[in-house]
Formats: sequence, structure tokens, C-alpha cells
Amino acid sequence: MKLKKITTNIMLIAGVLIFSFVASHSALADQKVFKWRAQTYAVPGSVGYKALDTALKSLKEATGGRIDIKLYGVGTLVGPFDQLDAVGKGIFECAFNAGGYYAGKDPAFAAFFSLIGVWDSTDDVKIWAYYFGGNDLISQLYAKYNVHYVGPALVGAEPIMSNKPLKTLEDFKGIKIRTAGGLGAGLFSKLGASPVKLGGGQLYTALDTKVVDAAEFVSLAENYDIGLHEVTKYVLYPSFHGPIALCDFTVNQKAWDKLPSDLQAAFNTWIYELDARFDYMSTAESLKALEKMKKAGIEQTQLSDADMKKAKQISLEVALEWKKKSPMSAKVVDSIINYLKLKGTLQ
Repeated sequence: MKLKKITTNIMLIAGVLIFSFVASHSALADQKVFKWRAQTYAVPGSVGYKALDTALKSLKEATGGRIDIKLYGVGTLVGPFDQLDAVGKGIFECAFNAGGYYAGKDPAFAAFFSLIGVWDSTDDVKIWAYYFGGNDLISQLYAKYNVHYVGPALVGAEPIMSNKPLKTLEDFKGIKIRTAGGLGAGLFSKLGASPVKLGGGQLYTALDTKVVDAAEFVSLAENYDIGLHEVTKYVLYPSFHGPIALCDFTVNQKAWDKLPSDLQAAFNTWIYELDARFDYMSTAESLKALEKMKKAGIEQTQLSDADMKKAKQISLEVALEWKKKSPMSAKVVDSIINYLKLKGTLQ
């Protein structure tokens, strides 16, 4: 009996020690600091870069320093069109993407990035993304490349900076215009323009050396931040081609899986902050940028209501053609169109 009691006590003590070790080890694991790197499509100093940088610092503070992400500007670690592969391979852990850059991998990337001329507001995109299956489709798409999709960050009304006045749709005939590719390239082609695919960091030189006559690139504020008003004479704003651009934050899947659940939850909450900063900062700074551009001698142009209506119809035609390019592209385009028809903004 004594031997049995002693054995039982030893087992109990061993169990307590093992539990204490596991609990201690788990606690230490939960306090691990994840030092990551991220690259963005944006140029350092631009509002898009600053919004993300501020949000990442907020994430670090909110997690007690356990998520510590160093931000790199476009092209610093890899080329702008190589970010998806780099994150998937773990060259760096996360990225802030302009999905249209990856249309060569699957046309669906361009479809969710900006269904050109079809969306009316950033609110509609967010409602579609979070409550009508958009995020699920985008997650499926990124998952094919070993990348976890955290969520969207949107910016509204893109401009077109140019050295030729663009006052009607007819004015696009014969011009060379920079675009991210995808549906935008299809729309400009239908208008008789020649689209040229370039990253954001190449725009200033391309306009200055007349490689292109015009360029579309995210928000008006970012155009001002990288000095495009110095090498152009006109701005079409707001433009018909990009009323909405859906950028997004992604993480290498293996890196994501190593995060404890509370830090994954922190990311899932933080994405709303990033979206708000990106959207609101861009909108506010774009208003200021327009005023500065005009003072610098830039002439603002706008299309007539008739041309805007015509552009939307052409945009819808491009979208319906685009859905044929891949099975996932068809799912994304159909999902967006079905939502807009349900809402009543698209017939």
C-alpha cells in the first residue's frame, strides 16, 4: 500500500511538473515577437505608403510589440509585379498589393482590384467583400499561391494625369497611357488608346521622357506625392476608368499559420483600421492635392454626363468579356454584377 501511495504521489508530482512546463512553454510561445518584412505597391513618402506605415505602427503598439513589421517601398525588395510570388515563397512575409498587377497569373486578380467604371462607391465594394462573398473568392484566389488574404483596403476616384487635354472620350484615340493592366487596358484599348503596363515607381520618368502621354495611378494625392504634376499639364478628375481600387494586405500562409490565434485575431480587426486610413487619408489628401496642382498650373478636365454614361456601358462590356478569361474571373465578375443588380445600381 505504501509503495502504491508513493508511486501515485510521484505520478501526481510528475504530472504537475509536466503541466507547469507546458503552460510555461506555451506562455513563452504566446509572447514571441514576430519580426516581419512587408513591401507595398506605393512609393515611400506617398499617402498610400504613409497610411500603411502608420497602421503597421498601430498594430505593433496594439499587440504589445509582438507583431513588428518593417515596411519597404515599391521595388525595394522585388519588382512590383513580383510581390505575389515573393510572399508565396516566403522571401518576405507580407505585402500590400494592387491586385491588377497579377492579372497575368489569373485575370480574376484584375477583376476584384477594379471592375472599372462599374462600381459607384467604396461602400458598395466593402459590402460586397464582407457580406456578399467577395472576400471568400479573393481568399480562394490567393490561397493558390500559398498566400493568406487578410482583407481589403480601398481608395476611391482615380485621376488621369496627362500632357494632352482629355475632355471627351474621343480624346483618348491615339494616346499612350500607363495602366496597371487588366480591365483598364481593355477599356483604354476600346477607346483607341495604347495601354502601357508600368509600376508606380516608373511613372515620373515615363511621363517626363514622353514614353507615355498619360497615366492613371491610384489616388490624386499619390500622384501629387510622386511629383506627376511636374511632368504633366492636365488632370482628368474624377475619371471614369477607376472610381474604386481595391488594394489588399496579404501574408505568407506558413507565416500566418505560425501566429497564435490572438495575433491572427488582431490582424483580422486591424484590417478595418488600415482600410479606413487608406480610404480617408487618400480622400482628404486628394482634395488638398487638387488645389495645389491647380495653383501649380495644372488644368482640371471632366467628361460630360453623356460620356460618363457611355464609358460605364463600355466598362460593363469589358467586364463581361473579362469573365471569360478564367473560371475564377467569371465567379468574381458574376458575383459583383449580381450584387449591383440586387442593389439596383446596375440593370
